[in-house]
Amino acid sequence: MTTGALIFAHNNAGIDYTKLAIFSANRVIEYLDIPVTLVTDNKRYLENTYPDHPFDQVIEISAEQSMDKLFYDGTLSYKKLEWKNLSRNKVYELTPYDKTLVLDSDYILNSDLLKVGLERDVPFQIYKDSVDLAGWRDITEFQRINSYSIPFYWATVFIFEKNFLTQAFFDLVFYIKSNWLYFRTLYGIDAPNFRNDYAFSIAINIMNNKMPGDFAIELPGKMNYIKDRDILLKIVDSKMQFLVEKENHIGEYIAVKTSGLDVHVMNKSSLTRVIDGGIGV
Repeated sequence: MTTGALIFAHNNAGIDYTKLAIFSANRVIEYLDIPVTLVTDNKRYLENTYPDHPFDQVIEISAEQSMDKLFYDGTLSYKKLEWKNLSRNKVYELTPYDKTLVLDSDYILNSDLLKVGLERDVPFQIYKDSVDLAGWRDITEFQRINSYSIPFYWATVFIFEKNFLTQAFFDLVFYIKSNWLYFRTLYGIDAPNFRNDYAFSIAINIMNNKMPGDFAIELPGKMNYIKDRDILLKIVDSKMQFLVEKENHIGEYIAVKTSGLDVHVMNKSSLTRVIDGGIGV
């Protein structure tokens, strides 16, 4: 059985997702020792800008319709940019591996924890439980897709094996995406824009026959994250330093350090600055 990772990179006017994907891929290779495939809508940009990239394979696809989204860089700065994140349901047909780790380009590995997941013989693994490194914010939005509805699952990182069951799951995600207005209304989701997390959560609920079930096994550990209102300052080996939003004090922060902890860094601008060798502010 072949095993590898898959990362998507669709650049917009303000964020070089390709650069983020290269950084993330190097961490995957370092900590998990598996090959990484990039999925992008601009293979030429990768080859011209980063000819020494670490990818095992590069798959070029057409970017689907984009949405506009506010990208924050701390609590006081933001930009409205294109958000091209509608191709996640295609991973089953795109991956060249029998077992695939799919992760966002801003998910930064600092440990080999996910090796445990790669060694399990289960069809589908994903994170449900999560930890906000700020420690004080209301995390209800990451527990259920609304206050009275089904559990929330993170499409940020997951592992799947190719079989008829996972193929059915990704077909279902595509169906949900294609009929988003109906499913958004059915499940009482206030946000108008399609979101992979919601589609995955709904699909898992259906795969479990709308009851507690075992289709989706939780990945080892928990999903650790900072929001885009927080700032990444530094990465040294497996250690990270952040400024996290201070409760009830807009524009003020508290310093946080982690060691050996994988972190989803939602502030992509500060991540880019750190990758470029500078301080994240």
